[in-house]
Amino acid sequence: MRRLIVFALATGLFLTSGFYLSAQGRVKQHGRAIDEYRSPEVTAIAAYEYSRRNHDGAWILIQFAVQTKERIAFHRDQISLLRPDEQRVPLATQQVFIDDQQELTQLLQNAAIWRRPLDSYFRTRPQPTIRFFSAPGRAIVHDSAVSNLDEVAAGDLFFKSPEGRWDAGTYRLVLNHDKAKAELPIRLE
Repeated sequence: MRRLIVFALATGLFLTSGFYLSAQGRVKQHGRAIDEYRSPEVTAIAAYEYSRRNHDGAWILIQFAVQTKERIAFHRDQISLLRPDEQRVPLATQQVFIDDQQELTQLLQNAAIWRRPLDSYFRTRPQPTIRFFSAPGRAIVHDSAVSNLDEVAAGDLFFKSPEGRWDAGTYRLVLNHDKAKAELPIRLE
């Protein structure tokens, strides 16, 4: 019985110390809403301070940056959010993003002060090459982005809840490419 208690306490300390092992890599928490995933194949960062606190609406915003060992092109379908009940929520489509522009404009304005630079997590400066979304009349939308040791791809990810709001809990942001897999916890309070 004592061994079980000691094991449970040690596990709790390890998990609350800011990092844990996941999918053959290591996840480290920086503050309350920046998570870093590192493995030999990929480094990924997710920042979501605004959405951590404000998720009563249909949309959440996650700043995302990724660098891979090998040159890969990852497609928007290879990024998703797993809910606490393990149901997959795909990235929103560009059409849904445009249809909800009024709500998203307000989200982006409110989230502006909560944005964090992601440069310090990489040796190479992240470039805004993840362009899965664009407001009407702005930049061209792409369905894929490229990353390698010399290119850190960065951009905003938008997810729309099928229920119109996000429950508090721990979600997982998943990059699922054959040559680059990463899972980052997204904690909504």
